[in-house]
Amino acid sequence: MLGFVFVGLIFMAILFEILSLRDPLKNITVSYDMDMLMSEPGEQITVSYQVTNTGKLPVLYLGLSFSFDQGVTICEDQKWLERHVTRSFTGISVDRSLFLMPYKCIRGRFHISLDKRGIYRLGRCYLEAGDILGLRTAVTTIEGAKTIVCTAALAENDPEVEVLGGFLGDISVRRFIMEDPSLLVGYKEYTGVEPMKKISWIQSAKTGKLMVKQNDFTLDTDVAIAVNLERSNASPVDLERCLELARTACEKLEEMKIPYAFISNGDLRDLQQGFGRSHLSAILRNIGLSAPACYKSFDSLIDKCIAGNRNNRSYILVTPYLDEQDRKALARLQSVSDHEVCVLYGGKQRFKEAAV
Repeated sequence: MLGFVFVGLIFMAILFEILSLRDPLKNITVSYDMDMLMSEPGEQITVSYQVTNTGKLPVLYLGLSFSFDQGVTICEDQKWLERHVTRSFTGISVDRSLFLMPYKCIRGRFHISLDKRGIYRLGRCYLEAGDILGLRTAVTTIEGAKTIVCTAALAENDPEVEVLGGFLGDISVRRFIMEDPSLLVGYKEYTGVEPMKKISWIQSAKTGKLMVKQNDFTLDTDVAIAVNLERSNASPVDLERCLELARTACEKLEEMKIPYAFISNGDLRDLQQGFGRSHLSAILRNIGLSAPACYKSFDSLIDKCIAGNRNNRSYILVTPYLDEQDRKALARLQSVSDHEVCVLYGGKQRFKEAAV
């Protein structure tokens, strides 16, 4: 009797082995995704994955490896890193060994961050599975289809931010100097000081008292951020700092709910006046994708600003340096602007001038 059982087990093992030899990965599906499509350097991103066995046989061994290029950091504790992370001169990989029963799936996740600005593709996924007896293995590769853009970091501790803060403070004050007749917030009793044209005769008839319109202050403040990417005397570090300052200026204007246009002489692309999450996201994406490359001269950038100038428009110019010829072009912009142009230097020019 025991012999029949033993023979039966051997027969079953041979049968399962023959079935598993067909294609160990035929019934294995893998899906993985990120929780965001745009980040900033050092921001934590969650990578989630799901491995499913859709077949009738168990998979006794499944090797799963996610490979990432240089510039990606795995954000897990040291013990987890020692168990699952492999480093090489080409990049870094996250490795898992799994056992899957029929019609079962395993879910997992880990966290990564991006070291610097740029565009990254969600890494390749390598799958390795063997037959039941381990006589042979099959390997396949799944390419990550999604990309994530890492935009420039905020220049929070940059000395230029103090210059920007003073400029934005002046804008904030100017916003509340003039009332906007189109923005009505209510009515108040006439005191004799208000002009007669502000009296609301309908409200006066309702209350039996002279009532005047109470207008809100104007919100028609217009700002344009102009970014100069001309490379003369500018190092890659200076240009990266320009992108950080440009992003910081956009974020500050968003906080103040001030509409702004974005203009460049490089590959950042131009955006018309606006504000809000979608407007900012488009700018941040362009900053993340920037080479940075310059297509036109600084003079051309100033000409573009002058051509699109509007009443009461303020300008924030982000530039690596300004030489004598650039200052003449800047003077042309200043002559058509109602307010002082705020210049943020990506290089160290401001401090050199202060030293002189």
